[in-house]
This record gives sequence, structure tokens and C-alpha cells, in this order.
Amino acid sequence: MKHTLLGAASALFLFSGAAMAADQPGHESPRPGTNSNAVSAVEDATAGVVGRISAEMTTTTKGFVEAAAVSDMYEVEAGKIAQERGRSAAVKEFGAMMVKAHTGTSSKLKAILASENTKVTPPAHVDDRRQGMLDNLRGASAADFDNRYLTQQIAAHKEAQVLLRGYAKDGDNKAIKAFAAEILPDVGKHLAEAQKIEASHKSASNH
Repeated sequence: MKHTLLGAASALFLFSGAAMAADQPGHESPRPGTNSNAVSAVEDATAGVVGRISAEMTTTTKGFVEAAAVSDMYEVEAGKIAQERGRSAAVKEFGAMMVKAHTGTSSKLKAILASENTKVTPPAHVDDRRQGMLDNLRGASAADFDNRYLTQQIAAHKEAQVLLRGYAKDGDNKAIKAFAAEILPDVGKHLAEAQKIEASHKSASNH
């Protein structure tokens, strides 16, 4: 029991460190306002499609853990950026909620991995796709930021739903299947909230 707790604690420490360094080693992000919104929109739409296809094909514990870990790292980092750059209070608040929620799911998953004594090690940094999405947030102009963030969030949460639903149904680790099933409803709530904020923004811009 003592070893399990120590393992869980060290795993949490490792993951919290990884979450703080989501960017790939040596990566330099664009400055605010240097990205083309039209180009970013195409890149993010492509990333969303690739993400959903990838999520549908993820059935192993290793694949699920890697996908969930990268998703959490992206969400935490994107949430921090939204808190700093968001123009509306709703976007800033949603970003703060994402930081808290995904830091929590990261901790839960790492504790399960330690207690289950799995041989799966989550990645320490985001993948190329999420790095590009973070760069599109950082490089967005002030006027484009809220829309860029919300568009990404809606796609990311739809992808997460596919990933979690699939593993909860067909996964090969009972504890991780339960974890996926447990957090799936929260992802649905977050998706609905992001869609609600986006609809409110669109309504405001049309008046």
C-alpha cells in the first residue's frame, strides 16, 4: 500500500511538471497578431477532423493514455492562454474552468496508472497537432482570439467524447474504463458550455 501511494504521488508530481511544460522542447511560438485567421481556421478545422478519426481508432490502453494526457496538457495550456488573452469574461472564465478540470483529470489518470502498475508512461509534451493549435491561439490577433479559442474547444471536446466513449466501451483496463465513463458526462457539459458561449458571441456580433 505504501509503495502504491508513493508511486501515485511521484506520478502526480511527474505529470504536474509535464503539464507546466506542454510545449515541445525548444519550441518558439508566434507573437500575438502574427497569424492569419483564415489560415489558422483551416489548420484548426483539419486538426479537428484528424483528431476525431484518431480518437475513433484508439482502443488500446497505451493509445488512450497518450491521447488523454496530450489532450489534458493542451487544455490546461490553452486555458491559461484564454485567461490571459480572452476579451470576454465568459472566455476567461471558461479557460479557468478548463485549467482546473483538466489538471484534475490528469491527476486522476496518473494515480490510476500508478495503482494499476501499468507500464504506460504518458508523454511529457504535446504532439505536433496540439502544438499547432496552441500556436494558433498565441498568434491570433486580439479581435480573433475568442472565436479561435471557442472553435478549438468545441472540436477538442467532440474529439474527447469520441475517445472516452470508445475506451469506456471497448477498453482493456477495467479501472481506466471506469475513469473514461466517469468523466464523459463532464466533457459533454463543457462542450455544451463552449457552444453556448460561441452562440452568444455570434449573436452579439450580429447586432
